[in-house]
Amino acid sequence: MATYAGVQLEIETRMEAQWADDDVTVRYENEARKLPTGKHIKFFIRSGLSNESGFAGGKILYRRPGWIIAQCFIQAKEATQQCRTIADAVVNIFEGQQFAGITFRESEIVEVGNLDGSNGFYQINAKVFFDFDFERTV
Repeated sequence: MATYAGVQLEIETRMEAQWADDDVTVRYENEARKLPTGKHIKFFIRSGLSNESGFAGGKILYRRPGWIIAQCFIQAKEATQQCRTIADAVVNIFEGQQFAGITFRESEIVEVGNLDGSNGFYQINAKVFFDFDFERTV
């Protein structure tokens, strides 16, 4: 049985295993760490509304959508292309992949830029959509 918690663990484990840039710190939700001062990613996993996708053999089948969001940050004084490269690397880990019953689909990159209160960081967000199937016995 696939659960949201199980899916989150699988995705975070994949990110940890595949992330290769030691100069970029990856921070996951609910981690108690000091705020980074250099290049870093804030990594989130969100879920959408489940859709009933069928009924078979006394079981209701559901498709559960979700998405990962990687907020990529570099110091605003550095070249913004570095931030795009970080976002692209996150997308490359997930887009078009399938593992542990999770299917990753399309992605989008959103340039946020320098915001007031950003503590001197430039930001680009990488978002990759996924879904997984779940069945419940009636």
